Order: sequence, then structure tokens, then C-alpha cells
Amino acid sequence: MGRTERIFKLANLLRDRKRLRFDEMLVRMEVSPATLKRDLKYLREQLGTPVEYDAFERTYQVAESPLRPRQEMPGIWFSEADLSSLLLAQRLLSEIDPSEGLAPRLKDMLQRVQALLSYSDGSWELADRIRFSMPGKRAVDAAAFDKVTTALMQRKRLRLVYSARSDQAEAVKHISPQRLVHHRTWYLDCWCHELQELRRIALDSVAELTVMEEAAVEIPLAEVERLMDGGYGAFPGEPNHWAVLVFSAEAAQVAGKEQWHPMQRVHYLDDGRLQLMLPYDKPQDLVMDILRYGAQVEVVGNAALRLAVETAARAICALYA
Repeated sequence: MGRTERIFKLANLLRDRKRLRFDEMLVRMEVSPATLKRDLKYLREQLGTPVEYDAFERTYQVAESPLRPRQEMPGIWFSEADLSSLLLAQRLLSEIDPSEGLAPRLKDMLQRVQALLSYSDGSWELADRIRFSMPGKRAVDAAAFDKVTTALMQRKRLRLVYSARSDQAEAVKHISPQRLVHHRTWYLDCWCHELQELRRIALDSVAELTVMEEAAVEIPLAEVERLMDGGYGAFPGEPNHWAVLVFSAEAAQVAGKEQWHPMQRVHYLDDGRLQLMLPYDKPQDLVMDILRYGAQVEVVGNAALRLAVETAARAICALYA
């Protein structure tokens, strides 16, 4: 039995039996007295399990605290591969949530998981051997992000000062947060009380934030998805337009593995080229992604989108003329 499995078995044994004598644990765990003492110490000091010894009854038990009750997941066992996966998930979350506003207690919990793995042939190092690269990621103020997540979880309204990226004009808005969206940076889908409609706000453009006492207006998530998820990239909206992109046979090897939109349709042509159909509302983000492929992709059939891509390409060429 490995150390990780043994630690979980001991913790479950103490929880299920309430009070156990040392000799009872030796029989059930099938370990030496020295090993059992090390494991009990490890539970207390490394994993924070409140194991107490009753000298009068000569028994061990997990203490209950009325001031700070602990939540457990009875019957759930984790292998070392499961625990390593948790560490990797935390590493990915730290890339998109450096302020730890989404899960402020997750880091402390994962440190205990790492302690569990510290004796298992160096598997705890796995998270340090994987690197997540997110080019173009825009930072969001940690204090602002904390207020947004607080309002979102407590279902409270927010008052914010927002700077429009187009003209830098500041506006005061009162909103009801509905959900967070991550697309290169963090956005907040919200009900705007001034405009009386759903809006998407880039959190890196928010100057001031205040959590209000008023309860947030609730919009069914199905309605939020219908009205906001049909657009492309960071631009919300219903799927009012469809783009048809044809990639060269060479580019098709990569483009065919990419998800540009959850509603996309992919079709391979007889000559090896790839036809990609996807919905959009506003073309800005779509034009930028099309330009990534340069001459390896062509917009077909959509005159307005073709013109938008051509205009952007001519502007780029003018810079280097």
C-alpha cells in the first residue's frame, strides 16, 4: 500500500469509527507502530487534520469545531494521478486568475495535496514541468476582480466607472453581474440598469468598482447564452451572420484541429482544402484571426467580411510600403 493510499485509509478510519485505540489502528492498518505514529503526525501537521488524543480513554479521534466546521467528501478516494491532476488544474487556474479571486482557498488546499505527493517519487514536481503560455493576456486589477467575484457569488449589484476603449470616455454604470467570461482577458456579462439590456464589459477597462447592497437582477442563464454566445470572440451577440472560410491544404492540417466557435461546421474538400463555416455578429475579432493565416485562407461569399479583411490587409501593407 502506497503512502497516499495509506494516509487516506487512516483518515477515513478515524472519521468512520470516531474513537480508536492505537492497537486497533495497528491491526486495521497493518503497519508498524513507528509508521502509524509518523502517519498520525503527518495528518496533523501537514494536512491540517484535527487528530486529537484522549489520554483518559487512550483513544484517537478527529475533533469537531463548532466555530469552524469542516466539510468532507465521504467515500471519495483519490489516486496519485488524481491528485497530480488537481495540481495541474490549479496551475492553469493561476494563469487566468493570478489574484486568486475565483477560488481564494484553493491554493491552501492544493498545498496540502502537494504535501501528500511529496513522498511519492517526486510526482509533485509535475506541475513545475508544465508551462502554460497565454500571449496577449491582459491583466485585471486584483482588487477589482475580487469585488466582481464577490458580487457575482453573493448576487449583488455593482456600481462601476468604465472607460470605453474606442474614445476613453468614462461612464458610471449600475449593473447586475450574470457571469464571468474569459477570452484573452476577463469580461463580465451583466444587466445594465441604465440601458436596460445585457452588456459585456472588459474588466481591464474598469476604473472604479463598488459592491452595492441591492440584490442583482436575475437573468436566466439560458437567456444570457442565447443573447451573448452567438457572436465571435469577445464580441457578444446573436449569430446574425455566417462566415465561410476556405483554408489551403497546408493550413487545413492545423485549422481543422482548431475550435473557432462552438457552432462551427467543418468540411474537407476533395483537393485537401478545408471549408469552415461559423457564425458571428461583429467582425473585429474574426478579422484578426483570419489575418493570422495570411494568404492561406480566403473568405468566400460574404462581401462585407471580405471587404473588412481586405481593408485591414491594405492598412498593414501601407505601413510597410
